[in-house]
Amino acid sequence: MSLIIDSISFGLVVAFIVMGLIGVVVPMIPGTLLMWIAVLIYALVYGFSTIGVAAFVIITVIALITGTADLWMPLLGAKSGGASKRAVLLGVVGSLVGTVIAPLIGTLLGYAGGILLGEYQKRGDWNEALRASAGGLAGWGIATVIQLGGGLLMLVIFVWRVLSA
Repeated sequence: MSLIIDSISFGLVVAFIVMGLIGVVVPMIPGTLLMWIAVLIYALVYGFSTIGVAAFVIITVIALITGTADLWMPLLGAKSGGASKRAVLLGVVGSLVGTVIAPLIGTLLGYAGGILLGEYQKRGDWNEALRASAGGLAGWGIATVIQLGGGLLMLVIFVWRVLSA
């Protein structure tokens, strides 16, 4: 009976990690946080000896870096494209409004549109504004890739540690 419960628990954690991976792309589902919480609960229930403290610390560091990538990468991308602080702020406001109107696509369009309008208002040059907006979107895309890669790495580490225990 214990083996069945262990298998079900393992399967549930893997399912939550996969849901977290989907959540990286679909903003209505929590992503990296959901993955980390699933691993934490498993570690608390089965003891850290199964996963190992070092592996859990590595998973936590990966979760912190990848979980915040959607905050800092779009900002870096917009800055590299020449966006001003005001344009980035308008991009954040635009992404929030866009998320309410149409999740995912609205988030991206709102972010890009906010930067575009903010940068055009400051410089009066559509080419400069488009470059800044494209930089912000590129940063957002890179953040998604970072989160997916980190989530897959978390999954691999979890599965490897549990199956090798």
